[in-house]
Parts: sequence; C-alpha cells; structure tokens
Amino acid sequence: MKKGISFEENVSGKRLCSFRVGGSVALAVKPRGYDEIKELFGYFKENNVKHALLGRGSDVVIGDCGFDGALVLLSKLNKIEVDGTEIAVGAGASMRSLAVAAQTAGLTGLEFAHGIPGSVGGGVYMNAGAYGGEISGVLKECECYDKSNGKIFRLKATECDFSYRHSVFCDNKELVILSASFELEKGDPETIKARMEELHSKRIASQPLEYPSAGSVFRRPEGHFAGKLIEDAGLKGFSVGGAQVSEKHAGFIVNRGGATADDIKKTVEHIQKNVKEEFGVSLECEIEFME
Repeated sequence: MKKGISFEENVSGKRLCSFRVGGSVALAVKPRGYDEIKELFGYFKENNVKHALLGRGSDVVIGDCGFDGALVLLSKLNKIEVDGTEIAVGAGASMRSLAVAAQTAGLTGLEFAHGIPGSVGGGVYMNAGAYGGEISGVLKECECYDKSNGKIFRLKATECDFSYRHSVFCDNKELVILSASFELEKGDPETIKARMEELHSKRIASQPLEYPSAGSVFRRPEGHFAGKLIEDAGLKGFSVGGAQVSEKHAGFIVNRGGATADDIKKTVEHIQKNVKEEFGVSLECEIEFME
C-alpha cells in the first residue's frame, strides 16, 4: 500500500458514528482519489485485510469492543460540480451540502435531502428519502468501483434496482459508490430555500435532534408506521442504560448520555420483541452494528 494514503490508527468509534458510541477502530483510512481507492482495495484483497466502508456514520453503531480492521472513509471524495440542470457530487459529500449546492444553483428536486444526516454515497446506497422525496427520483447515474475485479464503471439509475430503502448496493457488497449525478429542474433559489427551511422546521418540531442518534431506527413496515407501533406498545421513554426510545418521536433511539453500543442493541431488540408480541409486526432495523 502506498505510503501517501492518509490514515489514523486506534480511532475512537465515538468520533465516527452519529450515536457517539463505540470502541477503538484499528485503522481509519481516507483515500483522496480513485487511484488510492484502487490501491487500497487491491491491497486489502491481496492481504486478506478485514475492512468496511463508512460514510458519515449516520446509520452505523460501532461495537463497544471496537473494530479490528480498516474502515475506509470517503470524506475526501466530496467535490460538487454543477452543469446546467445536472449536479455531480463525490460519494463522501454530505447530503446537506448537496442540497445547498443545488439551491444555490437554482435547481429544485433535492430539498428533501437537506436534513438527511448521511453522505451522498450512503444516500444512494439506501435510497434515502424524506417528506415524499427519494434519491431514486432524481438520480441520473452513479460511478462505482467493483472490488471483485478492480474496475470502475457507471450505473444508470434504472440499473440500481431501487425500492424503499434498498438498492443493488445493499445486495452486492463488492460495489463501492464513488460519485453520483443528479438530474434536476430549474427553480427559484429563494423558493427552494423557503421549502428547505420549512422542512427543517418540521424536523425540529418532530425529531429529537438535540441528542445523538441514527435517525429513524426501523424501516417502515407495510401498512404501518414504525414510530406509531412503538408508541402504541407503550415504549416511548423506555431505556437501557444511556439509550432511550425518544419521548419526542418513538421511531428514534437517542443517546441521553453515556450510552454504549450494547445499550442501543438491547433497546432495538426489546422494541422488536414487544411490537411483534403486541401487533404481530416484525420491525426491520436500519442500523448496521459493526464489530
């Protein structure tokens, strides 16, 4: 592996995930471009190095015992370019910065993304959405790296197998999202900004943004709303250690202070067990527990 690639050793998981929990990560690597991406994954493959990708850590819980491998952070792949009604962005850029860039350029279609806490790569990966908008509705194509053969290629949005909180990338872990291009429409920057501010106000009013969390914990079960089921099961305010079912929005688990990864996991399991027993509905967790 080239010596020039930026890395840190023994990084606290609390720095890397939005829940602010987790033990030490053996190695955090930040490639600066596609050549370093190829170099890294080629090295990992040849040397059988345990590794994983991490965006902005908004849907990840790093275990209390840490991660004894390499986490690849794509935060340096964050360039945003606007060309007419198309906007191209690196996978490591935040969803918020993408939405702001679109608004500044007078492009509408990404207002919903302004309050989503993850990276663009993570957003494409899980077909992120909010307030009636989804990535699949505005994505044109994405650029990917295939770890199995070392090649970089493009996938059109129609080839990404999008559905609710799902894409082809969920099923094929060999594929790494490097960048994405979005096709938007011309709009008035002030009108777009007003819509973003309206959605932000709704989030503040309904979501526990004052505490570390991973956003909505569970996928929406067919015919139901996860938060409503959890609330109806009497679980608002339920806690294990420092992890608590939010008293503001039952679809969130928050770190009220001093929570551990195990606290969060036990809270998730308790919710799933009780909702299943009470309503016969299985809740699917969106959070990845990384150990």
